[in-house]
Amino acid sequence: MLGYAGKLLVIDLAARKTEARECRPDFLRNCLGGRGLGAELLYELCPPGVDPLDPSVPFLVLTGPVSGTPFPGSSKHVVVTKSPATGGWLDSYSSGHMAPHLKYAGWDGLVILGKSERPCYLRIEDQKVEFCDADFLWGKDAFETERWLRENISSHGGKMTIGPAGENQIRYACINSDFFRQTGRGGAGAVMGSKNLKAIAVNGSGGVRTADPQGLLEMLREAMQTVQRSPGAQNMSRLGTFMVVDVTQTAGMLPTLNFQRGTFPRGVGRIDKEGLEKIKISDQACASCPMPCGKLVELAAGRFAGSRLEGPEYETLCLLGSNLGIDDLSFIVKANLLCDRLGLDTMSMGNALGFAMECFERGFLTREDTGGLDLRFGNQESALELIEKTARREGFGSLLALGVAEMARRIGRGTEDYAMHVKGLELPAYDPRGAFGAALTFAVNPRGGCHRRAWPPAKEILGGVPPYTVEGKAEMIRGMFNDRCILHSLIVCDFHAGLIPLRMEYYARGLTRVTGEEFNLDRLRWIAERTETRIRLFNCREGFGRKDDRVPRRILEEPLPDGPARGQRIGREGFERMLDEYYALRGWDPQGSPREETLERLHLVR
Repeated sequence: MLGYAGKLLVIDLAARKTEARECRPDFLRNCLGGRGLGAELLYELCPPGVDPLDPSVPFLVLTGPVSGTPFPGSSKHVVVTKSPATGGWLDSYSSGHMAPHLKYAGWDGLVILGKSERPCYLRIEDQKVEFCDADFLWGKDAFETERWLRENISSHGGKMTIGPAGENQIRYACINSDFFRQTGRGGAGAVMGSKNLKAIAVNGSGGVRTADPQGLLEMLREAMQTVQRSPGAQNMSRLGTFMVVDVTQTAGMLPTLNFQRGTFPRGVGRIDKEGLEKIKISDQACASCPMPCGKLVELAAGRFAGSRLEGPEYETLCLLGSNLGIDDLSFIVKANLLCDRLGLDTMSMGNALGFAMECFERGFLTREDTGGLDLRFGNQESALELIEKTARREGFGSLLALGVAEMARRIGRGTEDYAMHVKGLELPAYDPRGAFGAALTFAVNPRGGCHRRAWPPAKEILGGVPPYTVEGKAEMIRGMFNDRCILHSLIVCDFHAGLIPLRMEYYARGLTRVTGEEFNLDRLRWIAERTETRIRLFNCREGFGRKDDRVPRRILEEPLPDGPARGQRIGREGFERMLDEYYALRGWDPQGSPREETLERLHLVR
């Protein structure tokens, strides 16, 4: 099929050898690329039961069939590996120039195996691969490393770098691309660090052959014209994800004080779209994107004057802001920048700080435990110090480096009730008590607490679907998961489908124009079902099941104390009903294991 390079670059870090692996068209027809391709490869290549940081765990950097083409939002890549945060499936996404340059170099992706004896970085120029010494880069932050690569290797092309958090194998270490784009969730940066792989630099000089290049350009123009008519797209172009703060604040599902409350009145006008407009200096867009959602900000005054950042994104605003009881946008910018440089996921970091602050205020932690730090909610200086200490595993930061699930296990005394995670991955910035579909989304998500598989507020808050009920939510979430799976296998940006909006038929049409083969929506949704079930098989093999498809007790049983959703609680009975219905719709048994007839229908084997 056109659009694909037709081969993967397999790299053995221990032996310092490479080989090309062919991707047959019949194989690609069943998985597309991205998440779907990653599901097949990880199931095949990852030994069952192995520790995520073991050298035998594969580290995959994958593109999709539309990567490197003019198709809207096609500049994303995905990292697929075993998650240090959960011990299960991990797919984590970023954008920038990595995906197009991999395709221009003649590869659909990288399959990285083994562990280098010494720190190294990979330099890939088309078909040529160099294993380069990185001892002199070890210890540098992610931005310093990328800057060195740009100045000494190439100013263009794709770059992936880790900071000290990845080197120290922090469970939620991320990977930096193009300075401000992060492969953020689940600890992919720790897997790079475990392999002594500091960075990857890719330059491609080729192109991507498509069946209908003119038709693709017409589709891009169509998307750009739709953006001009779409209020949602215009708001995102002007405000970026800052605008979501207003959505969740109004709905009463804004995480505040470690998810104890659902609104943060002090943040209104300060850490929302009004606050953004005071510090924004320009708009930023990814390649082939008609909707510039990135916002470059700069602090003009105050103690952090001169700090410049593309962001902060919604999740960071909330989890390093309202979740910590902090309404100072300059602090959030500084903390975001520090996390990016050190290579820490801002979402998990914000959760770890929020959990520690609640434990401190409830008396489960003392200054003696924290190394003298005052960890009451709102303490900015202690938070900044702990971000540094966490990345370097120093002092009390070595506990935060473990993530909230393990933190709670070690502190004990019932603190598990305050650890906001699913399967070990900390929750995103949505309190499901304000819209019950989010609870099911987080619970059944194979990578843990995550909003990337579905964004229920689009329907429950903005779309007229009743938010405080479990009725019909399993079917709704299954449909949203399937559509996102298609997007994440192509790989394209979520925002275009939701905000421009581009209908799923648009993506089927685009895939046909790229590959030259007919793809319709039914075919794509079958592929999505197959991919999600393959991933479920992987997690089942690793010991996951219904017992792990759980949300924190606070979310399930405690009513919200404030805001429009005041008094709302999901309840165990309603939650279990959603799980039963979701499993049945997927063709999985009551414990969440795929049935044999489902595997037969989807052409899968265990």
